[in-house]
Amino acid sequence: MKDNGIVISVHGDLAQIKVDCSDACSDCSASSLCKGPNFSEGHVDAKNPRNAHPGDEVLIEIPETHYNRALIVLFGTLLLGSVGGAIAGIVLAPSLSLHPSQAGFIGFVLGLGATIPGLIRYFRKVNHTTLYPVILDITKKGGCHG
Repeated sequence: MKDNGIVISVHGDLAQIKVDCSDACSDCSASSLCKGPNFSEGHVDAKNPRNAHPGDEVLIEIPETHYNRALIVLFGTLLLGSVGGAIAGIVLAPSLSLHPSQAGFIGFVLGLGATIPGLIRYFRKVNHTTLYPVILDITKKGGCHG
C-alpha cells in the first residue's frame, strides 16, 4: 500500500512519518503498528533512502505482503516447534520413565522455547531489510532544505 505523509523527525537512516488514517487504513496489515491513540493519524518509522527532512511531504510504501509473509513464518514456526516438541516428548516418554502426557507437555515447552531464539534472530535481520516502510519520493520539500 502506498500512502502520503509528512516527515516529523529523522534518526539515522529512518524517518518518522505522520500519516492521516483513512478508510484504507483499516485494511492495512501495518495498521496496528501505525495508528495513534485517536485513530485519526498515525506515526510510522520508514527507511529514508531519499534523504527526506522534517517537514517534507513524502510518498511511502508499506510492504503489506512482507508483513503477511512474516506472520505466516512466525506462527507457522511456533506451531511446528511446539507440536514437534510434544510429539518428540511422547515418543521419548518410555525411555525417560515419564507418563506420555508429562513428557508431551515438557516436549511442547522445550520445542517452543527452542524456536523462539531462532525467530528472534531471524526477525531482527528481516525487520531491517524488508519489513520497514520505505520513502519512495519527496512530493513537496519542507522548509528544512535551506
